[in-house]
Amino acid sequence: MRAMRVLWALVATLALCLAVRVDAVEPEAEPGAHDPTLLIQGDRWFVFTTGRGLQRLESSDGGKTWRRLVPVFGETPSWWAQAVPEHKGLDVWAPKVFELRGRVWALYSISSFGKNRSAIGLASSDKPDGDWRDEGLVVQSAATDNFNAIDPDLFVDNDGKLWLSYGSFWGGIRLTELNADTLRPTGETRFIARRTQGIEAPTIARHGDWVYLFASYDLCCKGAESTYNIRVGRARSVEGPYVDRDGKALLDAGATPLLAGGARWKGPGHQDVVGDWLVHHAYDSERGGKPHLRIKRLSWTADGWPVIPQEE
Repeated sequence: MRAMRVLWALVATLALCLAVRVDAVEPEAEPGAHDPTLLIQGDRWFVFTTGRGLQRLESSDGGKTWRRLVPVFGETPSWWAQAVPEHKGLDVWAPKVFELRGRVWALYSISSFGKNRSAIGLASSDKPDGDWRDEGLVVQSAATDNFNAIDPDLFVDNDGKLWLSYGSFWGGIRLTELNADTLRPTGETRFIARRTQGIEAPTIARHGDWVYLFASYDLCCKGAESTYNIRVGRARSVEGPYVDRDGKALLDAGATPLLAGGARWKGPGHQDVVGDWLVHHAYDSERGGKPHLRIKRLSWTADGWPVIPQEE
């Protein structure tokens, strides 16, 4: 009997160990990445990031190790120069990758730093590590506009409607419905969050009866001096109004802090949410302030607000 009790104790201990939830993944090589977006297909993870030609990474072990794939674009689509003459070369910003109608799609940004003459484009493939084709222009902004057409995110609601959010500085974060067939804007475009200082890189996700708007605040792209941080609000409908935990509207500069920099990892931001996973970049102050991929699991408070492990 004593042997059986010991055996069952060992089994229970093993089961408890197996049930322990992993709240963060630490990539072994800390792959360089800026503005990551995540796609999970079974045991294969794909991250697309800002960079020349639109960078791609693949992991087959839950995000611990990564290998870099060839970029999405090997040459520049002709419409880029027409939409954003200031844009040079193959530099592509801030993608959002998603699956729809049996294909893999990527929304991406074309711009030049500090200006709002920008464009959001679309590309597609039959698989994330396959060959891609450009699908043209989705949204653009001119220097006279009060918004900046970069940092796209796609949200599919429970009713199947598709919603595009985007924005960086200027008037804030905008939202528009997309035609399900053309993946182009249809109907009204509205602001759903704004702030006098920096706000950009929206991500919309549903949890329970709430729709959550995550966004990046303050300044990226300054290495270890970056002040980027992630904040969140929520609404009953994707169209808003979004409020923070204190009830202040995100249209009135409200937002609840979610993640800020730590002693080593500075300026965490430009997040993407896939299921319970949140990916973002942060700047490593111990390695020259270079941006790296960070992966964390979301948890939820009893009253329905997200929490994640804080940066070291």
